[in-house]
Amino acid sequence: MAVYAISDLHGALDEFRHLLARIEFRYNGADELYLVGDYGDWGKKSLETIEFVRHLDSVYPFVHCLMGNHEEMFLTAAEHDEAGTIDRESLDNWLYYNRGLDTWNGYLSLPKEQKASLRRWLKGLPLSASVSIGGMNLMLAHAYPYYYDMNYTEREKEHHRHEALWRRLNLQENPFADYTGTKRYDYFICGHTITSYYEDAQRKEKNPSFVTGMQLSRCRIFHGGMFLDIDCGAKCFDYVNDENPALHLAGQRAQLAALKLDTMEEYYVHPQMFLTDLPVPDMQSFPETVDDMNLQKTVFPSGVGRAAKAFLRARQMPWESLMKKGHDDES
Repeated sequence: MAVYAISDLHGALDEFRHLLARIEFRYNGADELYLVGDYGDWGKKSLETIEFVRHLDSVYPFVHCLMGNHEEMFLTAAEHDEAGTIDRESLDNWLYYNRGLDTWNGYLSLPKEQKASLRRWLKGLPLSASVSIGGMNLMLAHAYPYYYDMNYTEREKEHHRHEALWRRLNLQENPFADYTGTKRYDYFICGHTITSYYEDAQRKEKNPSFVTGMQLSRCRIFHGGMFLDIDCGAKCFDYVNDENPALHLAGQRAQLAALKLDTMEEYYVHPQMFLTDLPVPDMQSFPETVDDMNLQKTVFPSGVGRAAKAFLRARQMPWESLMKKGHDDES
């Protein structure tokens, strides 16, 4: 069984479906998929992406969806709307600063029953998931670990919930430093922060004169000390031609990434305009496999990250085995 993690789709429905084809995800239960939050907002197909993800989560027991901060903002607005108690400041923060306007307008146009069903799904999304694979124990959450085996007070639960959805890890932070439970975790898999944030911070640390944005390279999964950030900036796919220089640059660097947890292989796709056409599963009828159409895969020649090294040590595999595990979309 192959186990994959993908995060921060942000309305990139076409790229998400192409990424599923790229990893040759099998819908017969032979593979497992963890989606680590932030399915809507920013992108042009926000509500469509959310509904597609909800469909996968509802139909296939081997697809696991976690909550992200954008799901929380959506749920908060939807529950206030249902109760007739809209918080204008909170709503505007989501609609405009966090680009949720298209999601909200789409939601308001839904039938009452569909709205209620969507709210129930959002409310039921877990904050984290634990996976034991390849001799390693991993935790997945959108931004920061949330431990279901800890006896939190109600106030503590609220605090840790906020951290799990909103916190931004430091460059070399140990995400398990405050955990006092009995389990042992090796690595934390998260999204929330676009990996260029860490890549640029790392370059700045090595070269204080480095200017952010001067090195134009596509985002890749970031290997921190004890965490792997898999948010490669898909939220900016539709901003590649934006007048804002920061958004324009972020759009150029953006990718959507999948991490294969059992081998640490990395897969990437770029915006739809750069992709070779691939067959993708229809919303109503999923095949057991989706052919890759011989899409060219190239070797990712950069160094091996710490998490990958630990994985290889646990599996007693040679370093060279990982040097063939970066699957790029050539465009």
